[in-house]
Amino acid sequence: MRHITLFALALLLVLPVQAKETGNTIDLTTESCLNSNESTAGMLECFSRAEKDWDTELNRVYKVLQSKLKPAGQDALKQAQKAWIVQRDKEFELINALHTQLDGTMWIAVMAEKRADVVKTRALALQSYVDLLVEGAK
Repeated sequence: MRHITLFALALLLVLPVQAKETGNTIDLTTESCLNSNESTAGMLECFSRAEKDWDTELNRVYKVLQSKLKPAGQDALKQAQKAWIVQRDKEFELINALHTQLDGTMWIAVMAEKRADVVKTRALALQSYVDLLVEGAK
């Protein structure tokens, strides 16, 4: 058990940093946008852009992961992604339902941030699989 723990810790230290760099870039761009757009409309634009950027990153990482998998893994990824899309849409429905119960325009931007977070989480999860495959091939 100790060897597994040490291996896991070592793996975390040496995994590729591309996802972190891309994520940092998107997060820094969003932060910069928010710093210069303090209105609700401006914040909404920032978070909507972040969701779009994370979706672009998600699609890129999906293709990379697909290219690294054997046929059975490719099929499993495709099925998992289809299921995630259904779950994502249900999560967006929940976010929208929450919004209808909140008063004030500031919640529009908060809900947009929640949507971006849903996509970001999936993009980072897929990137972690790519990282594992890359590290495992060494």
